[in-house]
Amino acid sequence: MPATLHWNRLTIAAANDAEFKAAVDKDLPQFLKANHPALEIDFGQSKNLSDDAFKAIGMKLVDAAGGKKLVVRVPEYLRRHFEGSGLSDLVDVHVVVRMDAHTKMAGEEEAEGDLEPVSDDAEPEEKDETHPPSGDLNNTKIQTKATGGALLDEEDNKRFEVGEELIIGREPPAQAVYAIPTISKKHFRIYRQGPAYFIEDLRSTNGTYLNGDPLTQPQPLGEGDEIVVAITLKHPEGARRFKFTTKL
Repeated sequence: MPATLHWNRLTIAAANDAEFKAAVDKDLPQFLKANHPALEIDFGQSKNLSDDAFKAIGMKLVDAAGGKKLVVRVPEYLRRHFEGSGLSDLVDVHVVVRMDAHTKMAGEEEAEGDLEPVSDDAEPEEKDETHPPSGDLNNTKIQTKATGGALLDEEDNKRFEVGEELIIGREPPAQAVYAIPTISKKHFRIYRQGPAYFIEDLRSTNGTYLNGDPLTQPQPLGEGDEIVVAITLKHPEGARRFKFTTKL
């Protein structure tokens, strides 16, 4: 698929004008409604685009630029359109440098497939969590001396006390239940390990993000950390945002 979503970035990797225009018409309007103060649109990896590609996206960006901070990544040969139109005064424009197959820009993610509502998601395998995960973790968070932790739903101000473990999902046995089709039966969990709290994605279909980064392994939690689940292009209303808080 030519359009993919990663956190607050929409990537359009179309092979020609027709694919590009279809992706812009289909996915861009929903993406621009996302509840983020800053959005990034990357079509620097699209190929074989003509001047019509700029016409397809230019006015839509003008309309959206008043309400959000927009960053647009473009291929070199389309930069002149943005600079000549005055769009560069409304959005931040960056030129994507073309790379060969053996080179990858720092910070760039691999393309992801379209995310869909959860239908019959498989139950996660049981894991032995008898010690904190290894790897590049924030040791300051691990050494916290919190006496309690809670998850705050930023939309309706619900508060869920964590205790030893709190599972968030679409249906019981999750303790925090959200009957939203893009949320998995068991989506993620927060658990206490010694003096610290950790968060783990339970192999959810549409992902869990901690402070903007996708969870690929358990990570320690600290005061004010932001957790977002189930961001999709087709169902933006399925996204849910939480804050983690501790009592010292």
